[in-house]
Amino acid sequence: METNRNTLDNIHLRSEQVNDVLENPPHWLIRWGSTVICLLIVLFFTLACIIKYPEFIQGSIVISSQNPPEKIEATVNSRIEKIFVADQKTVKKGEPILVLQSNANHEDILRLKQLLDSVKSNSLAQFPVAFTSTFRLGEVQEDYTAFAKAVQDELLFAKLKPYDTEGLTAGKNINDYENRIANMKQQYTIEEAKMELTEKNYQRSEQLQQQGVILALDLENEKIRLLEQRKNFKNTQLSLAQLEESVLNFRKIQAGVQINKTKDESNYASGSILMLERLRKSIIQWERSFLIRASIDGKVSYSQFLGENQFVKAGSNLLSILPANRDIIIGQMLIAAQNQGKIQKDQRVLIKLDNYKYQEFGIVTGRIQSLSLTPDKDGKYYVEVALPNGLKTSYDKQLSFDQELTGNADIVTEELTLAQRILDQLRSVLKYQNND
Repeated sequence: METNRNTLDNIHLRSEQVNDVLENPPHWLIRWGSTVICLLIVLFFTLACIIKYPEFIQGSIVISSQNPPEKIEATVNSRIEKIFVADQKTVKKGEPILVLQSNANHEDILRLKQLLDSVKSNSLAQFPVAFTSTFRLGEVQEDYTAFAKAVQDELLFAKLKPYDTEGLTAGKNINDYENRIANMKQQYTIEEAKMELTEKNYQRSEQLQQQGVILALDLENEKIRLLEQRKNFKNTQLSLAQLEESVLNFRKIQAGVQINKTKDESNYASGSILMLERLRKSIIQWERSFLIRASIDGKVSYSQFLGENQFVKAGSNLLSILPANRDIIIGQMLIAAQNQGKIQKDQRVLIKLDNYKYQEFGIVTGRIQSLSLTPDKDGKYYVEVALPNGLKTSYDKQLSFDQELTGNADIVTEELTLAQRILDQLRSVLKYQNND
């Protein structure tokens, strides 16, 4: 019992001491405690005003050169006939890379194209039809046959000269009739003089008959001679007119022959040119289907192992050509319509690349360069991102670039502090309550 009573006394004593502390706390505790709390509050608001909490619009990004790599796909189902350029080799624009199997001999097609490129439209007659007739042209054969026939028809027309005989005959007749006209004009002059003399004799005989020197019968004979002379003169006039009309007709025939000749020459020439263009178009179509050429200068990079006689499907990616000039690189994004209105030019873009982990290599920074005004068929907007520092990361590391890089990008639309965001939330809540 004694022990319990001592314990209760101690508890009571200590309780009084605790009560004294609680009832009369030390002044230094109140003073310094309040100061620490105020400093913490000030520090919180200071940090809230300093620390920024930006708003992001996320999307995928593809980084490539401004002249991006050319990706080439197979356009037909076929086998590889021959590979001209090995992997990682440099090619020039227009250089053949590989050819797929077809019904034609690709060497014959290329030789034919070279011959067609060397011949001029106004000298198709010099095209070696006999030499090219042995070529195996497959899909191009039909158009080549039409072209060869057109060229041969033009050559045959130039060789036979069907209008020359008719033209020469008309020219000879013109010369003959012009000589006859010259003679007839001399005859016309003679007949005209004879008629004038006959008219004078008739007038003298008429005066003599009136004077009774000659008989009326003699006057009638003179009149008969005058009428006959007039008739001869008229006949000469008519013959001369007929000869001149014949010359005009022969000249018309000659002109018609020349017109028809020129017309047929033009038809044959235009027919040959038309067949030439059709043949060139057919060769281009064959090349698009079976011959892979480099459209730019660069380096060949095969997407898979390729060997001769290997089967490839239409639409399968065969290779890429990395352009020689890749100094300027850009980023390309497709953004959904949601929040698209917040995107503006020169806004920051934080890029995290799939090829380089951002925790290890850092983040690439870019700027919005342009934004499409209208969406594509999928309702997305195209955004072009400039990289002023290239592929230099936030860790001061320079990333290597081969053909293209993919990753995720965050567009920084608003860089507000925590204090601004808290105040914006408070204003929106107060505005909502006031509206209620």
